[in-house]
Amino acid sequence: MNSSAITFIVDGKTYSLNASDSTAIRTIPAVDRQQLIALLEAIKHQDSLAKAAVQTAVDYVNAPLHGAGKPLQHKAPKPERLGSGDADALMARLIIEEKRDKKPGLTKESLYKIVAGFVAVIVVSVAGSTCRVTGAGCAGGTLSRVPDQITNAVAAT
Repeated sequence: MNSSAITFIVDGKTYSLNASDSTAIRTIPAVDRQQLIALLEAIKHQDSLAKAAVQTAVDYVNAPLHGAGKPLQHKAPKPERLGSGDADALMARLIIEEKRDKKPGLTKESLYKIVAGFVAVIVVSVAGSTCRVTGAGCAGGTLSRVPDQITNAVAAT
């Protein structure tokens, strides 16, 4: 297995290790080796939490699609500091939930309704202005006589 060397510092001592270099691994003092093992276990634990969160999100999203009934309940990770894998899993879950809850866009039917509404408003406003100007075809021209009646009433007073 070809792996690159990893350089790290434990208690001020720098180590450069390769997974296949067993002599370098044996030269690490027991105390430093235990600290490194504890750190690697913590990394492994965070990685498993991230994978579980992603799998739960995927199961949650896929459950309604396959008719599996009620979606799985998400178990929140313990209130520890989130690692980079947990943050990625959380972001993936939030993006999936946002896409699921997103309202549908503008459909042809709603676009037709909007256009029909605008056309109706324009037709009514043009018809009303035509009645005022010509006085014909609008209930005997009553709309065209209203301004004349107002003017006569003002002049009479």
